[in-house]
Amino acid sequence: MRPALQLLVGAALVGSAIWLVWPENEAPSEAGTADATVSTRAAVAGRPWLDAWPPDTKAAPADEAPLPAAQSLAQTRVYGDPEAPPIALDVPARVRPTAEELADPKAYQAFEARQNAQVMAAYVKAVDEELPRLRDDIARGRSMGIAADKIAKAEDKARGLENMRAQLLKDHPALGK
Repeated sequence: MRPALQLLVGAALVGSAIWLVWPENEAPSEAGTADATVSTRAAVAGRPWLDAWPPDTKAAPADEAPLPAAQSLAQTRVYGDPEAPPIALDVPARVRPTAEELADPKAYQAFEARQNAQVMAAYVKAVDEELPRLRDDIARGRSMGIAADKIAKAEDKARGLENMRAQLLKDHPALGK
């Protein structure tokens, strides 16, 4: 039985070798697969049939990305994107209380009052700067035919800003200076 097995394996190897080197244009085709064979042959014309498997993929691997794009990404990571908006405004560092203010409750209350006054003054200043822009936007929206409910919502916001500003100035007259 052993010589028969060796003969079978040898025949299989010889048959496989012949099959691999058999020219593609002489391969027998069946009637049912003629269209598929012709389209496959046209796709791999001039190449050995083994090159057709695995099928070509359309997307290039990530490691073959164009070099300029990779360089651009690396530069963006190092130096930042000049077209990106700033993440945060340049805000001055918050003033910390001194050791004396932390030790004395009345001095600390005065420190907190100064901080609150600065916040309220910043609010009044922001309203003074942004309210005219908001009113211009409302007028532009009316002229463009924006829906009345959206215009009313923007007007309510403008009135709310005005009312808050007026209340702050009434409660803290020093803010208006």
